[in-house]
Amino acid sequence: MSSTRDELRHVMLGALFTPEVPLGPIRDLFITCHVSATGKGKLHGSPECRTLRSAASVNQIDVPFGEAVERLCASCRWPLPTGSPILPLGVAVSEVDSLTIWLDRETEDEEDIKAERDAALALAAGDYPPRAADSSDEEDEDDEAARDEEWERYERARNIRSRRHEHWRRLHSYLARSNEAVAEYPFLALWADGLQSRLATVLDEERRAFAALVQPVRLLEAAAVRVLPTPKFSDDPGFAGLGAEAEKTFRRAWYEWSRRAIWSWYRLEDQDFSVYTAVSDTFGRRRKGKPEAHAAFRRLTADWIRQAREEAARPVSTPWQLVAVKTPALTRTHHSEPERDPLTLWEAAVIATYQVAFNRKAGTTALLVPHLVAEQLLTCASDNMPVQRLAPEGSALPAEVLLEQWDHAKLTLS
Repeated sequence: MSSTRDELRHVMLGALFTPEVPLGPIRDLFITCHVSATGKGKLHGSPECRTLRSAASVNQIDVPFGEAVERLCASCRWPLPTGSPILPLGVAVSEVDSLTIWLDRETEDEEDIKAERDAALALAAGDYPPRAADSSDEEDEDDEAARDEEWERYERARNIRSRRHEHWRRLHSYLARSNEAVAEYPFLALWADGLQSRLATVLDEERRAFAALVQPVRLLEAAAVRVLPTPKFSDDPGFAGLGAEAEKTFRRAWYEWSRRAIWSWYRLEDQDFSVYTAVSDTFGRRRKGKPEAHAAFRRLTADWIRQAREEAARPVSTPWQLVAVKTPALTRTHHSEPERDPLTLWEAAVIATYQVAFNRKAGTTALLVPHLVAEQLLTCASDNMPVQRLAPEGSALPAEVLLEQWDHAKLTLS
């Protein structure tokens, strides 16, 4: 079996390491380079580099990495052993340097701003156009065209919100990974600080833009669904067509509706498709009793929504709570697959909407949230996303200070 010491990775050091990047103790490590006989000019990773073809002869020399950096050829690849400490440092440097691609952004034009405003107006009413009243078969062509245009408007609005959400999460992930790089190599901190500070400003702008497209009341109502008791099955004349499958369909409809409602930023009424699907799947191709069953389940869903809104409006002794969250980065996958987001839509919207303080170096956020929202966050906290109340005994310290004092690492380990 061959030794891993014989394995090499070929890295474009000149494209990765620039003179302003701190090297720490790695600067004293020698690397093998190739240079023209004069000893001047760029240092190369291979004698085959095209810029050396005109040289009368080529010499191989060993140079301290710190001295070589300013002269590294940007086109060459250096063969490095897999155990070389330059390799993990290069990964860390890349994580920090990648922040630069998000800093020089084009300003939004008037058309983009107008589209965002219209999206906010549309989504304030719901994610889909209001249901039209029953109309005759001879619907006016102008009415049909207007209806189609309204559907397109809402689709654009949802797409704008999704893009804002995805971009905010991507920026957060880049910042989080750069923090991990600095934690591993503290000597990178001074170089990284300026880039991270600028990215944090862009990140907050994206968060605010995303939050403007989310309705806080829907997040509260979603949390209210979680505390509703599981409804008891009670036969309804409208269930007749379901026969012996009525109770099973009832339980499936509740499960699907409540699960989707709890973890979404959608209006509760916009979750009714899951109930419709549960009923339709039970009927299959059968038609007898199907319209009556759908009508019965619409009444049920309306009652669940009513109960959730009553729960959301119920007064509590501590209506608002201050909690801390460490938001996870996107989960990396294979190069051919998109990154996965460990956050649900509800969690992402809550974090963006209720932020009152953000510690960019620790990647932690303080949220001032309604009681039900706090309870859902705390109940569903995980090692992947630690959550804890800040100042449960009523400290008067600012949220920024409390957040800085929060030891989320200890909470995760415990």
